[in-house]
This record gives sequence, C-alpha cells and structure tokens, in this order.
Amino acid sequence: MTYQAKGLQAWLFQRLTAAFMALYILYFLGVILTTSEMTYVAWLEWFSHPLMNTASGLFFIHLAVHAWVGMRDIVLDYVSNDSLRLLSLTCISFFLIIISLGMLRILFSL
Repeated sequence: MTYQAKGLQAWLFQRLTAAFMALYILYFLGVILTTSEMTYVAWLEWFSHPLMNTASGLFFIHLAVHAWVGMRDIVLDYVSNDSLRLLSLTCISFFLIIISLGMLRILFSL
C-alpha cells in the first residue's frame, strides 16, 4: 500500500509549506531592504553561511511540495482520463524533482 496525502493532510501540507515560505520571503526581503550595499561578495557570503544555505534549500523543497500538492489536486479534479491523469502526474513529479535537485546542487556548491 502506498502513502497518499488526502483531504486534511493535503490541506495541512499546503498550509505548513506556505507558512515556511512566507517567513523565508519576509526574512529575505528584510535583509535585502536593510542592507546598505548588497554586492556580489556580500551576497555570496550571505548565501554561503550554513544556516542561510540550509534555509534556502528547505525553501525550495517546501516550494516543490507545495506545488506538488496543488498540481496534484488540480489534475485529480479536472483530468478524468486515467492514463492522461497518470501521465500528467508523472510529468509534474519528474519536473519538480529535477528542478529541486538542480536548485539544491546550486545552493550546496556555494
């Protein structure tokens, strides 16, 4: 039997990932707006810090989970053909996995 988020679990995933992303964006904007001069070197040092790097990695993972739950619900609600539904969900999941791995590779190579 496979694990599948349904109903309240999917709703909770959406809200938790949205809350984390909102906090990250507020922090990110706060730093950008309060820093007098954001040069490339300052930007690189800021993102190279382990806490910021980890928070950014978690942001992109949460973004992928948030997008997956939303897109999964849309496909399940509006695509009635089972084979087209499976193809759509497979393409979406591969896309999100590849994009997430690419972002994590970029972040942890800093």
